[in-house]
Amino acid sequence: MIEMIACKPDLERITRIIKGALKIDVAIFDLQSRLVACTDDYLQQKGKTVHAPSIDDVVAHGNVMVNKPGHMPACDGCRFIGNCPAKIEILKSICSSTTPLGVITFTSFTTEGHERITRETQAYVDALNLFSDWISELMSQKSQHNKLDETEQTLNAAMDLSCESMLTIDPKGAVTRCNPLALKLFSFCDLYTRSAFHILPEPIVDKILDANHLKDTRVMINNHQAFISAQPIFNEDRFNGAILSIQHKQSISTESARSSIFQDNALSLDAILGKSPGINRIKGMITRLARSRSTILITGETGTGKGLLAKAIHHTSARSKGPFVPVNCASIPETLFESELFGYEEGAFTGAKKGGKPGRFELAQGGTLFLDEIGEMPLHMQVKLLNVLQDYALQRVGGITITPIDVRVIAATNQDLDTLVKDKCFRADLFYRLNVIPMDLPPLSDRKEDIEILATAFLKESNQKAGKKIRRISAPVMAAFLAHDWPGNIRELQNIIEYSVNMEDSDTLSLESLPQRFLDRDTFLVPESSATAQSCTIQSSTVQAPTIRSAARTAQMEAILSCLDRHGHDVQGKNQTAKELGISLRTLYRKLKIRDNS
Repeated sequence: MIEMIACKPDLERITRIIKGALKIDVAIFDLQSRLVACTDDYLQQKGKTVHAPSIDDVVAHGNVMVNKPGHMPACDGCRFIGNCPAKIEILKSICSSTTPLGVITFTSFTTEGHERITRETQAYVDALNLFSDWISELMSQKSQHNKLDETEQTLNAAMDLSCESMLTIDPKGAVTRCNPLALKLFSFCDLYTRSAFHILPEPIVDKILDANHLKDTRVMINNHQAFISAQPIFNEDRFNGAILSIQHKQSISTESARSSIFQDNALSLDAILGKSPGINRIKGMITRLARSRSTILITGETGTGKGLLAKAIHHTSARSKGPFVPVNCASIPETLFESELFGYEEGAFTGAKKGGKPGRFELAQGGTLFLDEIGEMPLHMQVKLLNVLQDYALQRVGGITITPIDVRVIAATNQDLDTLVKDKCFRADLFYRLNVIPMDLPPLSDRKEDIEILATAFLKESNQKAGKKIRRISAPVMAAFLAHDWPGNIRELQNIIEYSVNMEDSDTLSLESLPQRFLDRDTFLVPESSATAQSCTIQSSTVQAPTIRSAARTAQMEAILSCLDRHGHDVQGKNQTAKELGISLRTLYRKLKIRDNS
């Protein structure tokens, strides 16, 4: 049990309550006869010290009524003997079970108070007993709270010392605490804004919330294998949550084999590889926007790295410590869009989880929400998203309360939103709300000076994936890369290099290892001189790009126009043409624009 002095503010409040209700002065002492709390008049009349034997007498007998203060046996030795300012006192020991904690006294310093207490003695005794019990209960609660604090501190210390990732969840699955290893394991999100349903497979979480013990159950976390154990926590036979332990089976050597350029640097501007004017301009914009929360719209062809750019913006901003929550608008069924973005309350619809579920906006609180392929968002959802962006508040499906949000939105698309707006396929007001800060990622064909830098990085990454040590890219291969039109952009370059590394048997990437579909697509004029035919190393190469035959471009344009004639020159026809030719819609628009300007 804690000491009474630890409850001093509460005890002072109780004395004021008693004074106001019963018109009587009050004092509370601990077992060492120290005054803990009292009314102002009591302090003025009797001071801070008390005759210790009188307190001991109350502790020994439980209840004591002093009808003649200063003239009682217990008053012997008191400085007020024979001349006590009190007219009457009722004292009672404060106990927890049978353990004494202190003493409370009702005191009157007036003749009128003496007569009132004498006349209604039992009522005042009952009140004294009531307040004594109240103080005992208060101290018991304080003591219990302190024990809980100690228990929590012990649990946190044990979790921090663990060599495994550990976290605790409440009965609804919300994460309540976690150790540093768990924070590192789930570094892609903010654990304290998450439910277990968002970081672990749903069947596993259902078992845990049904109070089941788990032992080394295999799960996949962030594409890595792990084994989870769970211990349910009970409070008086009532399920009160669980403590989870997650053990990694992947060796350190395997982890360290991953390329740092696509692991550690993937969260910084260094992940945006290149030195072309377009890339340098974008990097400069990201630096200037570090403290902004304005909405950003990233445009660019498929495979240009819009998702990577969004991550770099987030991790370079003042929100870098908050969560980065990506949403692919093309992958969410139209009927689930609203609940996925805004969440839902329990019972909102058939199959809704008990306790409801937070949406992506809530999960991104304090961080960034990345809406990829925003052009695929259904029209009816566009107006709801617009309202959230205007008010920075949302309402869950089936809910009645408004939840304010602090989220920065980054949207991305490979479509021409201007055209979609004109064709009534995208709301103009939402477009202007998203397009506050536009960022256009140039296609790889417009940033040829970046191809060698990207190819070098992808060679390192593919070497590590395939367990190979290919040191160079030959001059003919680099020339082929520089001459290619790259309809699939960076993703196509990455794919081709990964294929070639797997096929190559020497320490130099050669034309023979390139995929046939790549070699068949373009014709290259590779210099024959011995200087340019030499292999270029990863560290430095100066290969000059040859000219692609104009006949190939003419044939490609003829194929485009032929497809458009068959499918139509409207938006739908252009979509079908792009799909048939295996190019993005943005590439199609760009090629048509080049033809119109030529």
